[in-house]
Amino acid sequence: METRILIIDDDPFICRQLEDLYRAQGYLVESTTEAPTALSMLGQHDYSLVLVDLKIPGTDGLNLTREIRDRWPDIDVIMITGYASIKGAVEAIKLGASDYITKPFQNEEILLATEKVLEKRRLLDEIQYLRGQLADRYSFANMVSRNPRMHDIFSQLDALAQNDATVLLTGESGTGKELCARAIHFQGKRKAGKFVPINCAAFPDTLLESELFGYERGAFTGAVHDRMGKIELSSGGTLFLDEIESISLNMQLKLLRVLEEREIERLGGNRRVKVNMRVIAATNVDLESLIAGGQMREDFYYRVNVVPIRIPPLRDRIEDVPLLVAEFLRNSALAQERAINRVSNRALQQLMGYSWAGNVRELGNVLERSILRTSGPMIREIDLPGSDAKKGPDGPSRRGFDYEVPLKEFLRRAEKDYLGHVLRKYRGGINSSAKHALVDAATLHRKMKSYGLRREEFRMRGAKADTPIFQMASPPHSTQH
Repeated sequence: METRILIIDDDPFICRQLEDLYRAQGYLVESTTEAPTALSMLGQHDYSLVLVDLKIPGTDGLNLTREIRDRWPDIDVIMITGYASIKGAVEAIKLGASDYITKPFQNEEILLATEKVLEKRRLLDEIQYLRGQLADRYSFANMVSRNPRMHDIFSQLDALAQNDATVLLTGESGTGKELCARAIHFQGKRKAGKFVPINCAAFPDTLLESELFGYERGAFTGAVHDRMGKIELSSGGTLFLDEIESISLNMQLKLLRVLEEREIERLGGNRRVKVNMRVIAATNVDLESLIAGGQMREDFYYRVNVVPIRIPPLRDRIEDVPLLVAEFLRNSALAQERAINRVSNRALQQLMGYSWAGNVRELGNVLERSILRTSGPMIREIDLPGSDAKKGPDGPSRRGFDYEVPLKEFLRRAEKDYLGHVLRKYRGGINSSAKHALVDAATLHRKMKSYGLRREEFRMRGAKADTPIFQMASPPHSTQH
């Protein structure tokens, strides 16, 4: 699109001079000596830049600048005057002018100021576009699930995006806690600000303090310049504290003061800086047990645990695996490059028969490796990591049991996994499944209800081995939030 420029100056000679200058640079340019005509032209065409003379018949450049900025805030203004005045420059900038040039001016000066203003506009437009892309990427509408519990979580996240409440996301590693945090940020009123993540477990205590609070030059050996910390950087946006269980008691106290007072002091500095950020924290451990063990301050816990949301592990919503697979294939650059958009029935059955100790992250890793192994447009059972034609997938066939959990929890997971396997084998048939398990139908119904298993999830009528159960172009029906 051509850049259109409007010149408003009471001197026709200046208008012609600037028109010739801009046209020689390839700009589309028009001019006028009257304010009413200028306002009419601004209402009829899309201008990127307006040059306004301070002295305009019937008004003045400052008033005209004010009206332009009020009515067309996306148009940049450069003030031009033969009356060099610091006061006039300050007033013009206060009213929204992007720059200020005095007569007599050099052509190079005008062109430099113009390019600077237009480049700034291009960068702002690009930033806005990228923010829009991020907002689309982390939209709640893109979070798909068949699990009612997940739908409730999506609704909570959507509501939380509209306020500044501190959120604590809990759940096993790989369940998508940071994805949820980003969705809250990019769908909320702070989306124009920065989303600043920090993994608290990645830094020892001394380094974590400098990362969070920043430092002044000379604060310690190697501090050769001032550096803004993550907290200060997140002001106006969101600070995401991942793995907060690793924060020391001393650092918890310092963070508690920040959360309560909303101000920081850089290391080696004596100036307190006001900060205004939203805080979202995440953990994969039981924080209350850390309190009982003296590893977490109770006041810090309650300060970050304002709105707790637990993300369930993938094994508790195994019905989401087909949707997650479809989403992965749809968004994977590697899958697009290799034109892979399908998964066979047997491969999907294997994926749904796995407990996924690493949750969604592990599923993504398995699919990526499978894409590299397959030679056609469809991921087959043999393409799964560790597979061969006889013994099947090395990963999913092992069920992925976690031997670190208590026996009661281990048995609960094993029973749920067993029932899921049987129900898949008999395509959700209650009588056949109960007969296989040597229990009556009522017992099977009761156990299915306790584990959130629905027979509809296992009905795959007419699906032959190693035939595609879904494709990207027509994914299985689901309710999207």
